[in-house]
Amino acid sequence: MDAAMPVATELFTPMLRRRLEASLPPAERSVVCKALRNLLCSVQNLPAITVTPPPTEGASAWPMARIYHRLVAPGPGPQSRPLNACERRAVHLLHYLHEVERAVPLGASADPAVQRPQSQIHAHLLGEVRREFHLLPCPVPQAWRELAIIDVAAKLLAAALQKGIQPTEVRVVAAQELAPEPGRHRGGLHLHLAAWNGATPPEHSAASADPNVWDPNNPLGNELDLLRAPVQIDWTGVTPPAHH
Repeated sequence: MDAAMPVATELFTPMLRRRLEASLPPAERSVVCKALRNLLCSVQNLPAITVTPPPTEGASAWPMARIYHRLVAPGPGPQSRPLNACERRAVHLLHYLHEVERAVPLGASADPAVQRPQSQIHAHLLGEVRREFHLLPCPVPQAWRELAIIDVAAKLLAAALQKGIQPTEVRVVAAQELAPEPGRHRGGLHLHLAAWNGATPPEHSAASADPNVWDPNNPLGNELDLLRAPVQIDWTGVTPPAHH
């Protein structure tokens, strides 16, 4: 169990890359290695506390389990050396991501006040963020939609853990489409998101505090003031400039 908050570093070392590439068809190596590097970067600042043993060979039906075993399997020559501390951290994160991918989703009747494994809350947040992305008024490029969802969920979880909160609810408070900036990016998206535990929702907006006053902007009179939610993050994603 690894509960230390690590220093951001390059976890996917050349040796780990060679071990993974050795088990992949040449046409897939670049794409898979890039995806894994992005995935490790997204969770490298999480405690990544695990509650299950590392995946066994019999768990190969799970993508993260397959990659885990490719990284821990010694290869020929220099690839047979023991893992260093950075590489052990990367392997542990694969173990954690395997827990996330096989976590049982929280059902609608789940009590949000019950403490749950970090990996289960992480899996739940991925679903919450995915729903919010589908509701956005701004287009999200398909090329990086899933990467954005993964990154946002991890950042929300990290922010919540720092405050000692188990987040079960996520909402996009504001979304802004970013215009392209020549030489810098081809446009993107800026989001402000809020998260909280369903057992302790944020207070209602001041406009609905008086039940005898009808607010045309809030006809139901029961809107939560999302800016009072305990977890608030800003997130920006852009499409890189085209390669010439």
